Amino acid sequence: MNLPLLYELQYLHKEMDDIINKLNDIKELKDMRKFKEEYQRLKEEYLKGEEKLKKNAYRQETRNNEIRNLDFNKKSSEELKFSKDTNTIKKLENIEKQLEKLEEKKQTAENEIIEMINEADNINKELAETKKKLAFIKKKYLKCKEDADISVAELDEQKAELQGKIDNMIKSIDKESLELYNKMTKTHSDPVAPVKNRICGGCKMDIPAMDYEAIKAGSVKHKCQSCGRILFYRKP
Repeated sequence: MNLPLLYELQYLHKEMDDIINKLNDIKELKDMRKFKEEYQRLKEEYLKGEEKLKKNAYRQETRNNEIRNLDFNKKSSEELKFSKDTNTIKKLENIEKQLEKLEEKKQTAENEIIEMINEADNINKELAETKKKLAFIKKKYLKCKEDADISVAELDEQKAELQGKIDNMIKSIDKESLELYNKMTKTHSDPVAPVKNRICGGCKMDIPAMDYEAIKAGSVKHKCQSCGRILFYRKP
């Protein structure tokens, strides 16, 4: 069993795991997620503002139509007021009252239009502010994404290079050793543990003196009695 090669393979696998973890971390970047959620919230806010503006414009148009109808009715009443058909005081008083009511309704509609114009101005100000925030968040998100894309490209390059090293190393390891290594990785991500000063590099427990001496002498069949890892002595 070629423990030095297995130990080196284990180290390369650890490097590969680190790269994969970094890639996964980039995919779940909190800043990007935060910017994306904030952008979505602002976009919904902006769309609601636009909808309010449309309703406001519709209400203004309705009131303007109402005022036009009131003006038409006023004109008709004033013409009637001075026509020969208005031949009694009572008729004249009724027309005067009708004109007063029409004027009151017109004044109410005009006041409502003024309020709606002010409301529309405020909505437009809010929309302009929201639009600025959207542009700012979008810029932040794109910068964050650009940085992430650069990091991903660099890590993908490192991953491809490392995979090449792993593939080449696997070719140098005998089948039996590789099968044992792969079997033990199901229990430990680092099945080959270096021994130093009679301490297992995996679980940090003491190694019996006789086992330690045998491992130093080159034995490749000893496992840690505590964790079961294959023990490997690296000469200084």
